[in-house]
Amino acid sequence: MRTPLQLALVAAVGYLVAGGLIGVALLASHGTAAVAGIPAAVPAPSSTAPTGPPKGFQQVSGPSGLVTVIPDGWKISSIRNGFQADDPRNGGASGRFVRYQGVAGEADLYTWLTAYEKQSWSTQPGYQRVQMSQQKYLNNPAVLWEFTYALNGAPRHVKILYWNAGGTQYDVYASAPAADWAQTSPLFDAMVANSAVR
Repeated sequence: MRTPLQLALVAAVGYLVAGGLIGVALLASHGTAAVAGIPAAVPAPSSTAPTGPPKGFQQVSGPSGLVTVIPDGWKISSIRNGFQADDPRNGGASGRFVRYQGVAGEADLYTWLTAYEKQSWSTQPGYQRVQMSQQKYLNNPAVLWEFTYALNGAPRHVKILYWNAGGTQYDVYASAPAADWAQTSPLFDAMVANSAVR
């Protein structure tokens, strides 16, 4: 189990942009929420390392052997446990971005994430869980977490797939203003469908 300080550092890592802790999520634009713990549909990942990116994407390498795809032309920057790629037209904390990360992992992702949610997210303005469901991804335990919240009064939407493999906790992550979620969700799906650990 992680200590409160470690949880705080993980929170900071997950939402550190432009030198400050930022929140990430948005107001759900769809009206259904998955029941906690019930698997939700996740795009099927490749069973081996991707051979090439789909049209409109570039293949990128992340920490600890992670390979995934991001949209062509998005600006990549290093963050504490991985990388962030920003939409060149509207990126940064208040715009659209994706992340791909890897860090030493917790054995029970679902228990850890529900505790992290309660400690770090439940007090965020406008926070609302859309879903948090246990999955299998690349034959490893995984959790799909989707939520909304408000950043400086503006609704945001976030979707993250976490999975453990070989003692490392990986994630692929997408965040956007609520108004841009319909265009951002397919980017997340492409990342999930084209991720692998080499």
